[in-house]
Amino acid sequence: MKRLLALALLCLLAALNIGYYEALEDGDVERIFFIKKYPTLQMRFYNIHANDGEIRKVETLSDEQRKKIIDYCKYRLGIDTALLTQDDVELCRRK
Repeated sequence: MKRLLALALLCLLAALNIGYYEALEDGDVERIFFIKKYPTLQMRFYNIHANDGEIRKVETLSDEQRKKIIDYCKYRLGIDTALLTQDDVELCRRK
């Protein structure tokens, strides 16, 4: 019973502190794992810059894309931004 509880606690800690996003690398989709800067139950993130080299304009982003970028920046990079300017998008672009 103690081992089961310890395993459950370990899985919860992993879920809170490890995340991933999918990137297209050499024609294959790869999962890139990372240690989150802040704990959250969300494990899958979306790196808008991972699959193409296209620079996204902040004016053309939908609300859903904006939310995904904000979550990625916060939990992957530790950058808390409202994504109001193009500089904010570029800041979240770094790897």
